[in-house]
Amino acid sequence: MKRTILLAVLLTLTIIIFCCSPKAENVQGNNSSNISFTNTSDEENDEDLESSDSEGIDNFAGCKFEDGTYSATVDYNNPETAYSATYTLDVDVRDCQVVQINFPNDGYLDDDHISYADIDDDGNANVDGEDGKTYQIQIDN
Repeated sequence: MKRTILLAVLLTLTIIIFCCSPKAENVQGNNSSNISFTNTSDEENDEDLESSDSEGIDNFAGCKFEDGTYSATVDYNNPETAYSATYTLDVDVRDCQVVQINFPNDGYLDDDHISYADIDDDGNANVDGEDGKTYQIQIDN
């Protein structure tokens, strides 16, 4: 009987500790960055980028860049190696943010490697990558 009560108390404390831990809050979406990512297939990403609402209005009010893929000039900088270069690459845009940088060899940088970046009215975005790498993007008109 005492073992049963002790076991019940330990189980209750374990549940309370887990539910109140900071990691549990992050899993539930209380992240201060307010960025949420969903794990989707390449086909679903392509469909999302090609879709628009019935009136052709962009999903982000006031943004002149519709969801889709754009050619862009990308200035890459790696401060750890002091290497920088400029490339012409395709970038995927969703809700007026650069969400993916695509390379000619079918490689890409997505939310696993870069942070989403807002695009200004001139088509510029500053994307932060892993290990301090940066990508200054200018969407070609």
